[in-house]
Amino acid sequence: MTRQTLRLRVLYVFVTAALCVLAFGGPANADGGTGTTAPARAVPLARALPRTFVSYDALLATATAVANDQAALYAQLVATQTEHDLATSLLASVADPRVRGGLVRTETNVSDEATIDALRSEVAVTAATQAQLLANGAAATAPSITWTLPLAGEVSQPFGPTSFGMEPARTYQGTYYGHFHDGVDILAAAGTPIVAPARGRVVFVGQMMDGAEVVVLAHDDGLVSLYAHLQMGPLAPTIKAGDIVQAGDRIGAVGLTGMTTGYHLHWAVYQGGLPIDPMGTLRVPAPPVAPVAPPVPPVTAPAPPIAPPAPRVTPTTPIPMGVPASSDALRRLLGG
Repeated sequence: MTRQTLRLRVLYVFVTAALCVLAFGGPANADGGTGTTAPARAVPLARALPRTFVSYDALLATATAVANDQAALYAQLVATQTEHDLATSLLASVADPRVRGGLVRTETNVSDEATIDALRSEVAVTAATQAQLLANGAAATAPSITWTLPLAGEVSQPFGPTSFGMEPARTYQGTYYGHFHDGVDILAAAGTPIVAPARGRVVFVGQMMDGAEVVVLAHDDGLVSLYAHLQMGPLAPTIKAGDIVQAGDRIGAVGLTGMTTGYHLHWAVYQGGLPIDPMGTLRVPAPPVAPVAPPVPPVTAPAPPIAPPAPRVTPTTPIPMGVPASSDALRRLLGG
């Protein structure tokens, strides 16, 4: 066995193993790549969306299922893109033995026709699957980790326990509350536009049993958002169930429908069917801050001690014994 033949066999084993890693690979063409393209792999169909719901619980259950579908579509798109890139890179690393000429005689990574065809089929299948996933509503980019406000205005009632008697009771995180507000209320003038805070699929647009005009979105990260008390009539939502909306798209206008005490938007967000604080979607959790050591005071050399002033010495002349201590005598003795 020559060295070149050994290299070819090793390369063949490597490419074959790589193809096995590519999940659900399409069938290989045996006609040199001139046959029909293999169809895309099975892609989940859009979930049928009811036009009406008998309760908010039923609406949220459907919306949660659609949000899970959206998250699964994006995950499948990422996996398919990875397979497509791998097959493309492998195809670029081997040479087709059907190409004749001087170059082929110097290549050491020449593969057989079946491997080449299998790689080409894999590239075609994954490309078709990606297109189908995008057509079914998969997000082309990763879901945004932060949302924007659907409406600029004053928050009149925050998320959480409340003393407002119109709010229903709820057990939240293991604690029972007699009245619990599962969203935030944002005040604004009648007719003020309301926009989608993030990309999502419209699950429901319509009037609920309490008279409120409601829009519900299922987002690519698995979250569900609800917008209530929207206007009807000329400023009613123009979107419909099944539509894909982008962040900033108009989804309605501030209204006074349903049980409400004034013009405002009730905005609620749910994760796994349970309410979460909508304001938490607007910010990224801050990274932990390392403890800061207290500042160390600067060390300065002590100043040298100040020497006390030398005592003043006044020269004196001893007075001879026996000399009267008169002023004149003293002046003479002291040289005065």
